[in-house]
Amino acid sequence: MPPSISCPWYERAFAADYLERYAHRSDELARIELPFLLDALKLPARPLLLDLCCGAGRHSRALAARLKRGRVVALDLSPDLLHHALKQKRAKLSAPIAYLRADKRQIPLATGAFDGVVNLFTSFGYFTSDREHLRVLREIARVLMPGGRFVMDFMNSTHTREHLVARNERSYKGVVFIEQRRYDARSRRIIKTVSSGDETLTESIRAYTPAELSRLLHQAGLKVLSRHGNLCGDSFNEKRSMRCVLVCQREC
Repeated sequence: MPPSISCPWYERAFAADYLERYAHRSDELARIELPFLLDALKLPARPLLLDLCCGAGRHSRALAARLKRGRVVALDLSPDLLHHALKQKRAKLSAPIAYLRADKRQIPLATGAFDGVVNLFTSFGYFTSDREHLRVLREIARVLMPGGRFVMDFMNSTHTREHLVARNERSYKGVVFIEQRRYDARSRRIIKTVSSGDETLTESIRAYTPAELSRLLHQAGLKVLSRHGNLCGDSFNEKRSMRCVLVCQREC
C-alpha cells in the first residue's frame, strides 16, 4: 500500500519514481567520488562502514567494490529504494553489503561499532526541528568508534539561495518533470515541488548554513576536520561552491 498523503514528505518522495527524477545520479559518478571519500575516511584494513540514507545504494556499491576486506551497512527508510538496491548486480564487490531499513533518528546498530559513516546527497535537514536533526547527528556519533570519521555531503545553502532556479523542466523516458523552488525565510527551508502529469511531490529541507552545520556537529560530539566544495575534494568557497562537504571525527 502506498504511503498516506498525510505522512511526512520524505516518506512519499523516495518511492520508485525517485530513480526517474534523479536518473542523472549514476553509479559512475559515485565511482568518480570514491577516491576523495576513502581518503577522507582514513579507514583501517578491515573497516565496518555505514552508508546512512543509502538510497538505491550507488555509493554503497562503489565503496564495497573498492574495499578488499571489511563490510558495508547500507541504511535507508525507503523500501522501494532498498528493493532496487538489492536487485543490483554485486558479483564484483570485494566486501559484502548488508541492507537495513530504519529511521536515522534511531539507528538500530551497536554503539562504537563503525570505523566510518557517510551521509551523502543532502540526506539531512528533512525534519521539522533542529532538535530532531541534532538527534540524527548524535546517533551518528554514537555508532562511530572514538576517532572514527564521518563525511556529510550537504548543499551549500548560501550558494543555493543566491542561485535558486525558480522553475525548470526535465524529461526522462518521455516523462516531463516540472521542478519549482523557493526559499521560505521564516522556516529557513528550501521548498521544492516536482510535478509530472497529475502528480505533485513536495520536498522541504532546512537550509543550514555551513556555520550552523558546524555548530550542530560540535553539539553532537563530532569535530569538523575540513570543509570541501564537492565530493572530489575541491576547496570550499561559501559564495561559489555548490556543495558543503564536511569531514568530521568523533571526539573521544
